[in-house]
Amino acid sequence: MELYKEVKQLTLEEVKKHDGVMEKTVWVVIRDIVYDVTEYMEDHPGGSDLILEHAGKDGTKDFENTGHSNDAKKELKKYKIGEIIELGYN
Repeated sequence: MELYKEVKQLTLEEVKKHDGVMEKTVWVVIRDIVYDVTEYMEDHPGGSDLILEHAGKDGTKDFENTGHSNDAKKELKKYKIGEIIELGYN
C-alpha cells in the first residue's frame, strides 16, 4: 500500500487539455483539487455524460449542488492527482 503520493501542482491550462478529446484522459477540478476520473467514467451512477460536461474544467458547483453521499466523496479521493496552483481562476 502506498503511504505517500506526490501531489502535482497543475494549472487550469494543463487541466483543460484532459477533456476526453484533446487528451484521452478526463480530469475534473473539485475545490481546487484535480482528479483523473478516466477509469471511473463508466461506473458513475449518473452516467459518463455528466462527467464529460465538466471534463477539463471546474465542476465544484455542480458536484456540491448534486448532494453526493459521503461514500461518493470518499470514492473521489482515490482519483486525486494534483492541485490547482493559480488562485482566482474562476
